[in-house]
Amino acid sequence: MLPRRLVGQLLAGQLLVAAAAVAALVAVAGRLTAGVVLLGLGIAAIAVVTAAATGRVLARPLRGLSRAVERLAETITPRRTWTAEAADLTELTAELARMSSRLRERLDELTEERDRAGQILDALEDGMLLLDGAGRLLVANPTARGWFGLADDLRSGLPARRVLGVPQIGELAAAAASKRAPVSGIVTVVFPEDRTLSVRAFPLADRGLTGRIVVTMADITQRHRVEVLRRDFVANASHELKTPVAAVRALAETLQTALPDDLAAARRMAGRIGRETERLDALVRDLLDLSRVERGTLAVEPVDLTGLAKEVLGSHAERAEERRIELRGELQAGTTVRGDRAQLALLISNLVDNALRYTQNRGRVRVCLDGTEGKAVLQVVDNGRGIPSGELSRVFERFYRVDKARARHSGGTGLGLAIVRHVAEGHGGTVEVESELGQGSTFTVTLPVSGPPVLPLPG
Repeated sequence: MLPRRLVGQLLAGQLLVAAAAVAALVAVAGRLTAGVVLLGLGIAAIAVVTAAATGRVLARPLRGLSRAVERLAETITPRRTWTAEAADLTELTAELARMSSRLRERLDELTEERDRAGQILDALEDGMLLLDGAGRLLVANPTARGWFGLADDLRSGLPARRVLGVPQIGELAAAAASKRAPVSGIVTVVFPEDRTLSVRAFPLADRGLTGRIVVTMADITQRHRVEVLRRDFVANASHELKTPVAAVRALAETLQTALPDDLAAARRMAGRIGRETERLDALVRDLLDLSRVERGTLAVEPVDLTGLAKEVLGSHAERAEERRIELRGELQAGTTVRGDRAQLALLISNLVDNALRYTQNRGRVRVCLDGTEGKAVLQVVDNGRGIPSGELSRVFERFYRVDKARARHSGGTGLGLAIVRHVAEGHGGTVEVESELGQGSTFTVTLPVSGPPVLPLPG
């Protein structure tokens, strides 16, 4: 046992000192006398008492130190057996030196793991926050700081509600802490920009009443917008289909009643049924065209845009002539782009159709095409009713009509310009509109001659 060894070592030292003193006295006296012997015995007794007292004083702290080192050794080096019972001070010192080296290695490992975890957090596309049990913000990764407009040197420990400006996150964290279970929700951020986040808060397995809460966030802004657009599209499509179907049904019932007694009325009903079915057919065709365009699949090839524009103008010539509308093309010869021929024909046709539909009889529609500086510029100009300035930003939305009653009467579906926008953007181009109420409109499509951009393959 370490204290007994210590007492023995102290006693041996003291006796060695006593023997040296007696030897010195004998050397001085020249002989061994009874007095010298008694003095030697006294010194030896004092050495024994001193060693025992010193050992007793040091025994308890040394015993505690040895046990602490033993427990520490079990924790740091569990595979290595070291027992304090059989150790002396030299072994204890050596064991402490070994543990110090092991602790240094472990500290280096923990530092490396911490740095690696920090790099992972910094590389995450999702946002991550760490809050304490009192709702104070401890950690925010770069993505989260960007979403909430937080400074890189933001001081840790500030209230999350005040720092983030979104109280719902603090509420979700508090709910997770109280339930000791994950809690999820949807949060909207308005600063520094509008963003919809899917948030999940879950408590860490910390001890105590102020356990920390991890909050993970995924940006679902685009998905949320698509979902809203999908719901709106389904609602609008259902409404648009419901109107002609209901009209056809009512006219069919009226026709069935009038047919035996009033042949002229029956003919009128049959004519209206024909017009409603044409409108329904146009709507279905536009829905199918829009669906194909939005899929983004392009059969890219060199397209003679000049020749294509001439073909489209030819297909609309009879309709323009019936209404005495001057339909004229000013097309630069040899203008060629890379793109999907069918979709580009759809783009030109919808623009010409829109111009003829909203231009009064004896009006003018002009289609211009010019190729310059690696771009093809197509313009469709009319002197029709025009568009109010407040409506210009919405004319390319699905089912949007400036004058809904007149548009339905003229057979418009509200999808033509939405198709134009999708085709132009799908080919890496743009579409713009300028208009003045009562003076007409000018739609300008700009397409890169090189064709649509090459999109990366999905990972």
